Amino acid sequence: MELAVSTISTNPASSEALAGNSWTLAAVLKRWSMAYLSWRLEQAAIVQLGALSDCELKDIGLRRCEIEGAVRSEPKSERVFDRYY
Repeated sequence: MELAVSTISTNPASSEALAGNSWTLAAVLKRWSMAYLSWRLEQAAIVQLGALSDCELKDIGLRRCEIEGAVRSEPKSERVFDRYY
């Protein structure tokens, strides 16, 4: 550990660059993990809503073709397949 500390302290420019990159990498990894978690939650909600019957979906005001748009909170006018079903 002393070797790493002495190496970093003897070359401050590279240690600052390394610290900057690690924070950037941490931020990128955090954003990626949050996006992945959100995607997984959306997929789970789509599966659960897809398991409902058409009558149950009608009770909550959805049609089968609107499930993905509803989960993603898209405005009803922007739901792609809404006009076809």
